[in-house]
Amino acid sequence: MPIIRDSSMKNKSIFSLIFSVICITTFTITIGIFFLFSERFKYDEEGLLKKISSQINQTIIEKTTNYLYPAILVSEISSSLVYNAGLDINDFNQIERYLLAQIKAYPQLSQLYIGKENGDFLMVSRDSKNQLSSKRVNQKTKSEIIKIYNENGGVTQTKQQVSSYDPRKRKWYFNTKQKETQLWTDLYMFFSGKRPGITASYPVTNKDSEFLGVFGVDLELSEISEFLSFQKKYYQSKVIILNYKNEIVAQSGNLVFKTLQDGSVNPLHIKEHDDEVIKEAYATILDKKLQSNSSITIKVNNSSYLLSTLDFPDYIGKHWKVMSLLPKNKLNDARIPINVVFYLIILIISVAGLVIAIFVSRMISVPIKELSFDMQRLKYQNVDGKQIRSSIIEVNELVQNYSVIKKLFSQTFKK
Repeated sequence: MPIIRDSSMKNKSIFSLIFSVICITTFTITIGIFFLFSERFKYDEEGLLKKISSQINQTIIEKTTNYLYPAILVSEISSSLVYNAGLDINDFNQIERYLLAQIKAYPQLSQLYIGKENGDFLMVSRDSKNQLSSKRVNQKTKSEIIKIYNENGGVTQTKQQVSSYDPRKRKWYFNTKQKETQLWTDLYMFFSGKRPGITASYPVTNKDSEFLGVFGVDLELSEISEFLSFQKKYYQSKVIILNYKNEIVAQSGNLVFKTLQDGSVNPLHIKEHDDEVIKEAYATILDKKLQSNSSITIKVNNSSYLLSTLDFPDYIGKHWKVMSLLPKNKLNDARIPINVVFYLIILIISVAGLVIAIFVSRMISVPIKELSFDMQRLKYQNVDGKQIRSSIIEVNELVQNYSVIKKLFSQTFKK
């Protein structure tokens, strides 16, 4: 009876069938691995970005704290020395030597001074060329004596001139006297040097609790902005230090502040910043009520940024916080080698699956094709042929059974 074949069914070779099954299986597994590892990679990447952001914030706080703390320390120790009679507040020669030693020990300090209750004033300062000088103001004579020092501490120049300066009229003095505690001023323009900065001040009293004056230490905030800019160099980040009013104390790049009509300066509020990304970050903080030491992703002009904030420690005495904005596209540049390795692994798996598919398909199909060819020869009573071998048990059994049948047939041919 002839074999009727369904014309609607396409004939397939065993090689193509096995090859297709293995390739489809390998492709399915590869796609599954790809999406599994891709999602895991995104999760790990987000965690890495948050760690980088947290590390940047911690580093900024650590460096800023190290920058600010000597001002607190010097002002407090100086007041304590007067209280314990280690320094004579009336001996300006002794205090001048002491302040010169302190400003040499801490290069970030720009000016150290003491204002007395009678209006007398003594200050040592460092200019942009790292040259030291001192100024003494005698309130009674309305005069001041200025000394310029060389690197060895010797006086190279002395001049005397009229002075109208009265420390008692300065905020750092009367606020400290009024509150009788250590204070940090807000940003203001220094009388000497006309550069913006902040002052750490500490009241001076004797053991009878009599108020004698105030020790002050000036820090120029441009120094803080300079080392904030180092983060911008590596990550193209925007880093801002804000005070308790959300005013900008320092930022990566140039220090920004606003000048009032009377010539004084105030910190610029963050919402007045001309950078759209920074303003959007501030709006997000207000809207999401972003807590300290947390982060969130924001999008501005089709660019993603990781926004995070962190408060300064309480012992520094400033209710400041650092806000950082890290562009994800810049940070993701660091992951390109990882992606290359990841896609290379996928490629290797695919190629390996293809090679295995070809090898397995041939291992099964070749002996079966040889067997089929030999059976066609047997149909024409041709019993000669090469020995068929296979490492697959089932195929090998089929070959052995065929050999027995072939032997029986060959005997009938001889008869």
